[in-house]
Amino acid sequence: MLFYLEARPGRVAEVSPMIRIPGLRKVSWSPPAFSYRLLIKWWMLLRVVLVSTTMTVVWFFFSKSAPSPVGFFLPPSITFITVVVSFLFYRLAKRDQPPDIHYFFQYTFDISLISLLNLITIPVDVNFVPLYVLAIAVASILSFRPGAFYAATVTSIFYLPVGLRVLHLGFSFRDVIQLDILYLSDRWIWLNVGLQVFLFYTIAAITSFLSLKLRSTGTELEDTRRLLRQYRLDTNEILQTINSGLLTCNTEGMVVYANAAAQGILGLKPERMLGYKAEQLFSRNCPEIPRIILLATQEQIVVQHRTVELVKNDEKVPLAVSSSLLREQSGRPRGVSLIFEDITIEAKARELELRGSKLEAVAELAASLAHEIKNPLASIRSAVEMIRDKSSTGAASDKLMGCIIKESDRLTELLKQFLQFSSYSFGPAEQVRLAEVLDEVIQSVSHHPEWRGDIRIEISEEVTAMRILAHRAALSQVFFNLLINAAQVTGPAGEKVSRIGLTGADRRRYGRPGDMPDKHFHRLCLYDDGPGVEPALREKIFEPFYSTRKGGFGLGLAVVHRIISALGGVVHVEDSPFGSGAAFIIYLPQDSAGESINGAAGLGGIKELSRDRILKTGAGGK
Repeated sequence: MLFYLEARPGRVAEVSPMIRIPGLRKVSWSPPAFSYRLLIKWWMLLRVVLVSTTMTVVWFFFSKSAPSPVGFFLPPSITFITVVVSFLFYRLAKRDQPPDIHYFFQYTFDISLISLLNLITIPVDVNFVPLYVLAIAVASILSFRPGAFYAATVTSIFYLPVGLRVLHLGFSFRDVIQLDILYLSDRWIWLNVGLQVFLFYTIAAITSFLSLKLRSTGTELEDTRRLLRQYRLDTNEILQTINSGLLTCNTEGMVVYANAAAQGILGLKPERMLGYKAEQLFSRNCPEIPRIILLATQEQIVVQHRTVELVKNDEKVPLAVSSSLLREQSGRPRGVSLIFEDITIEAKARELELRGSKLEAVAELAASLAHEIKNPLASIRSAVEMIRDKSSTGAASDKLMGCIIKESDRLTELLKQFLQFSSYSFGPAEQVRLAEVLDEVIQSVSHHPEWRGDIRIEISEEVTAMRILAHRAALSQVFFNLLINAAQVTGPAGEKVSRIGLTGADRRRYGRPGDMPDKHFHRLCLYDDGPGVEPALREKIFEPFYSTRKGGFGLGLAVVHRIISALGGVVHVEDSPFGSGAAFIIYLPQDSAGESINGAAGLGGIKELSRDRILKTGAGGK
């Protein structure tokens, strides 16, 4: 009676944290469908060759030594029967998987042949007993445990006459019927036979266990291969259909994969990409791509949404590139992947949006400027009309003339500050000693009509030793405006600034602008003990024409912000270390490539900074 264990769906086996393989098949006692034809083919071929060779030797031996009709016809008959049985079974297996009863018949036939070979070849002193082990192994491979133990049992039964004949004790059915064989004087013979039978069953147990494990492993391996092929097809289909370009390189910068989108965006065919180094492919039309790959493979630094330009068909195409590092299980880099998109439409949309923002800024600036000019012009017009009517006395006329002069000076100052805000003309940047600039600024500030003599300025030695890469006049304008702004401030209760300090900014307290490395920037902190700036106003005080001071134009801090931005620095407002007051945190370059810093005339003419160097703090001023 045979037992079958059918597959149960729903079982899963873990292959990786990201993949789950469903439905690995259980092992049945039937021969494996994926390999049974091959096994049967070699099984039958081995049987025919072995029997034919042995029977040829036996026939030759009997025909020479003791010729007889039995010795002459028996070997060919056995060979013929073996060939016929083997051929019929192979034809049956070739058409369809044979029933289990056919397999067990073949096991019995094999064991009978081996026993017959052992009995026939005793005169030529040839021992075929080890072939029993081969028969048991074949049964265990094809039918697992039932086949193995069936073959071991049949082998044990057939081995009894063979074993006695091999040991030269003789054997006859009359001895078996009379039970004389049980009283053999040499008891060790039975021990030998018993050990041989025990060996048969032991081999059956071991080979059935190993064949079962082998079948289970083979089935799982086949399922894994099938699912792996499916996952590869799915993954490749996904990568080939996404709109983003995907480019993968090894640690040497050689392109090993490029999806269809990458080929379309870059304008290169697969045979012109795969196997080539990125430096060879993009050194002319997009040199930023090899740099990004080199940055990832050598320094393990990745970028996100880096905008680069690709020259394609003599046109510049903007691309947004992101990189990711591929690592082995040990953590060692094994490659880099680039994901990029054609952002031509997005770039045009941003350009239109920026143009609209500039137009809105121009309109707002024009409205603010018109408002500031309207009041002095109204006062001048009124004074001129009164003088023209000659209704005023001499003292009154002098007063009106003074008003005209005052308002005219105000308009002149307004236009002067507006020109400073809207237009710059700097020469090449140079290394400037900050101590010399501050001495000049303090001298100029001390003669300003709104500077008070009771204000004390404290400058640290750290600041006086700094060297700034900037234009001297522009740097002087920055500190002049900041000092005058501090002197002009008056709080709601009349509190005014009495102390102004200038030191190096504490990075732990005030942070640093974006990803600027400290070694390339000086950190300055100009603070006072005045009324300070409310947090809600810090986003506005650097805007043009915004002022909290009565009569102020609101351009002083706007000029400071524009100049520092043009110099490649950053400025924002925090609380003063005095406890009350404001602190202007300034970042200025201490060294650079020495490129010229030029401000273009007109609104929006300031050089645009890289996004990586902008500190989004919402800074403002007074």
